[in-house]
Amino acid sequence: MTSEDIFLRAVDARSGPLLGYSFDLQARYERLTSLEARKGKGQFFTPPEVCRFMASLLSLKSPGTFRLLDPGAGTGSLTAAVCDCFLNFRSSRHIEVHLFENDPEVLPFLRKTMKRCAEKLSEHGHSMTYEIHAKDFILDGAAAFFGPPSLFNDWPVLGEFDGAIMNPPYFKVSKASPCARVMEEVVHGQPNIYAFFLAGAAQMLRPGGQLVAITPRRFCNELYFRGFRHWFFEKIALDHIHSFESRTETFRDVLQESLVTASHRLGKPSANVTVSTSNGLNINTAKCATLPTAMVIDNSCGHANIRIPASREDQAVAEVVESWPHRFPELGLRISTGPVVMFRATDFLLSQANGKGTAPLLSVFNVKPFRIEWPVIHKKHPTAFKICRDSQRLLLPTRNYVLLRRFSAKEERRRLTASCLIASEALPPFIALEYHLNYVYHAERELKPDEVYGLAALFNSNLLDRYFRTISGNTQVNATEIRSMKLPPLPTVAGIGQKVSGLASLDCNAVELIVLRELGINPQLCAHLLEGTLFSHT
Repeated sequence: MTSEDIFLRAVDARSGPLLGYSFDLQARYERLTSLEARKGKGQFFTPPEVCRFMASLLSLKSPGTFRLLDPGAGTGSLTAAVCDCFLNFRSSRHIEVHLFENDPEVLPFLRKTMKRCAEKLSEHGHSMTYEIHAKDFILDGAAAFFGPPSLFNDWPVLGEFDGAIMNPPYFKVSKASPCARVMEEVVHGQPNIYAFFLAGAAQMLRPGGQLVAITPRRFCNELYFRGFRHWFFEKIALDHIHSFESRTETFRDVLQESLVTASHRLGKPSANVTVSTSNGLNINTAKCATLPTAMVIDNSCGHANIRIPASREDQAVAEVVESWPHRFPELGLRISTGPVVMFRATDFLLSQANGKGTAPLLSVFNVKPFRIEWPVIHKKHPTAFKICRDSQRLLLPTRNYVLLRRFSAKEERRRLTASCLIASEALPPFIALEYHLNYVYHAERELKPDEVYGLAALFNSNLLDRYFRTISGNTQVNATEIRSMKLPPLPTVAGIGQKVSGLASLDCNAVELIVLRELGINPQLCAHLLEGTLFSHT
């Protein structure tokens, strides 16, 4: 049976009585508390469809006692979903569960769920013991597994676990916080509590023990999580990764794309990783592929980034881009973020240009595919920037640039949008770029117009947009991600630009055709990338 068959069989399982009971309690708790209060705790509950799916990823067939860890347990829905799986076993089984939850308001609901789970399992000939730790998981649980004895890790060790399942809290923590001090091994940049939960659970597993977690996708490639990824993959082997492409259909109140990951404590590394993707909670319709681990975990830049090709076509796109010879900096290219932060530059903001003492102020509203639309009159957004001695540090000399939006809506058709800024006598000597824009330039010389058009064509192409989505689930286009990408040689880029700039109209479909032909993309992949355009059968 293939991994795809196993996956489809797993997601066909129906919700059991224990998960349903826990979800009813969860709904009652949500009615008694405000969304703002829950957000303040980093508390986002798991939909029942996702609980069921996550439980199905744990291998529970081995006889004997199964020791389960549930950090940040909430109302106990994830453990309830695992217990529902045990109800399907004919032979008598025993499950031992340790749950951490330090929110006193949710603890009564968790206790009711666990009591019901133990009673139901007993009715079916199984047995369950559980302990609810009304403590901080990091300080009072995981700390015992990190570093020498100290003020924070003198709590009795719980022993090793066969499995851990979690929907950890989500909020940033100070590097000076007690949690960060415990987790010094994995702290880097601006830490988030969910990474600490992943690290803590990983450290508490036995060799071969399984970890199933739902988290934001940001840890896959953000620079702040680089140290964590290296630490994590020295101890954990990734087996399955599932992406929910629509944020709003999975977690109503979460702006980040969510992932479910299934992995195991290293003994034997995984040669392949199962990658599945669903648009929302209908996991039965998920696209699924089995890929070599090296295709998913990319350490070629030393960042251990996680890529998620959602289909075999995405895998083919990734292979094309990874075959290009040079990374962004190796071509002499640089990318920076616009220096103007509106609320810090209010003294220089102007509603409209008023002569030689002003520069155009460009933001995401002005950047369209291949062109800059300025001014865009909007009562809330200034269009010009005052040129004076104090504002010089925020201005850029007018040169040839590629401007790239830093932000897009997750559900937008394209993640990358690039425009061409070509210096001319009609432009003033300086421009102001708002920090929601990235700008691309050459480190040693000015970009040639053909290079500007060629780079913009690549960024605006379906080819590179599809690739970018495999390496990033963020709505933000980070400069770090662009720097890590590979590109064709600059003469090839300029050749694309020459043909694009010669078009009578910069139609995106016509540009796509030029990009694919100039890069020599194979006909099958071309047909897929051109699907739905006027050139579908070209």
